[in-house]
Amino acid sequence: MTKARKTQKTTDGSLSTHNGFSLISNEKLLEIYSMMLKCRMLEERLHSLGREGQSSLAHGSVHVAAIAGAAIDLKRGDTLAPSPGAITPCLAKRVPLNAIFASLNGQAAGPSFSSRNLIRPALSAEKQIERAMKAAIRCRAERNSKVVAVFSSDASGAALELELAMKLAGKKKLPILFVHETNSESDEPILRATEFGFPGVAVEDDDAVAIYRVTTEALAHARRGNGPTLILCRPWPLSEKGKGRRRHAMHPIRKMEEYLASKGLFSRSYKSKVVAEFDLELDQAANKLI
Repeated sequence: MTKARKTQKTTDGSLSTHNGFSLISNEKLLEIYSMMLKCRMLEERLHSLGREGQSSLAHGSVHVAAIAGAAIDLKRGDTLAPSPGAITPCLAKRVPLNAIFASLNGQAAGPSFSSRNLIRPALSAEKQIERAMKAAIRCRAERNSKVVAVFSSDASGAALELELAMKLAGKKKLPILFVHETNSESDEPILRATEFGFPGVAVEDDDAVAIYRVTTEALAHARRGNGPTLILCRPWPLSEKGKGRRRHAMHPIRKMEEYLASKGLFSRSYKSKVVAEFDLELDQAANKLI
């Protein structure tokens, strides 16, 4: 992200400038930031419930920047494979909290994942990829402009299945986005995507705006029938000082706050309002489990 050179304190304590420019609307930037906050709060609440023995499904380790950046513009008819154990991407696809919490304990009132075009987080990575590919093949055959988004990470496993899926997706020009998180700085996944005939783009894993920008293009690319895209979320390459010295990664929410501040959009009062309202929603959803 590009930072403005001059900042000034606002009355509520935030940093603000007004000389930034972005093709992304202010409303969308705040929507992405709010989703990042909510995803992090949901992760923390699920972790707490897990310690108390109330949740049978562990939350996954998908980065909140990747969730908000890559899933926030998915439509109801699009299919999402959130990666094994990762429930928070379902929030970005607008699954109600009550349905999310109910599904954690296997209650009958839990959401119908199929009706919301969600592949169950409880499935293995292999099964998720398999079902995602079937959904993408169906979308391609029907030419319905719908898209499939598959989240994965190094920890998800199924590297061979993912590579085979990428190969098939490239060959058949399937409308699918592969959003993969890695700690590696290797360009190998990008090279493989190119080999399979579709674009692969590396983005900073803590940069929600960069991920959103790439995803916007990838979604349009897929909806036009032009095939898949690999979005590789990774630590940015080694610092300019030479190999072995990786640039220090910033917390994604803090990074987003600095970006919003550079555009005069961030305020502590706005953050407090989002946190307070969502905390109440979390309490109400969690209390229904008791």
